[in-house]
Amino acid sequence: MTGTDAFGAALLDWVQGGSVPEVIERDDGHFEEGAGPDAYLSGFDGWPEAEKHSIRYLRGRVLDAGCGAGRVSLVLQQRGFEVIGIDESPLAIRAARHFGVADVRRTTVDQLTKEIETFDSVILYGNNFGLFRNPDRARRILTAWAKRASPGTRIFAESTNAYTGGAPIVDRRYYRRNKTLGLAPGTARFRVHFKEFRGPQLTWLFVSQREMRHIVRGTGWSMDHVLADSLTEPYVAVLERR
Repeated sequence: MTGTDAFGAALLDWVQGGSVPEVIERDDGHFEEGAGPDAYLSGFDGWPEAEKHSIRYLRGRVLDAGCGAGRVSLVLQQRGFEVIGIDESPLAIRAARHFGVADVRRTTVDQLTKEIETFDSVILYGNNFGLFRNPDRARRILTAWAKRASPGTRIFAESTNAYTGGAPIVDRRYYRRNKTLGLAPGTARFRVHFKEFRGPQLTWLFVSQREMRHIVRGTGWSMDHVLADSLTEPYVAVLERR
């Protein structure tokens, strides 16, 4: 089987017992091995510390955006939350169902706007603040969500500071190159390879806490809490609709 949904193919392989990691090809020709099943199928004990601590702020009906194979959805489901996982990859959806997630659907963060008011908590774990791709798009979508979200709705936005060596596939030379190109320094442009699959080029965004505050300002969300373990580890910002 060949195709372009390389990361979805990896997730499906891993939930069926596979162990071969994905390979990341950056747009400047740099290759590196990905995090593999240990990260993307990890139980609660294997989560980043910021994710573990932030779940105490979860409330109500939960949306797990960019759920992948459903590592987060599954844990919350087991803890009694009403949780829905979404992903744009059809193979990721199959993987999450195989993994045991009860309610998982294929959609994108753009399409989520019309349904945002039906959720109390929106999770962007796994550095999934990067799904917004760039600061302008992040502001646009967050503003659109705020117009429909109920007061008290919370977004759990996870990212990693690109300047401290912790952000996946972003090193000092690369973020300096981004600045020269007029891009946000924490922009990552890459494709995923897995076995015979070759994915399309993706754009991801990593931001510091200061950069996230700047992006969120004026969108209708307040950045009330930040859970962080160290400068090189992912942090979770809890954004609340006032």
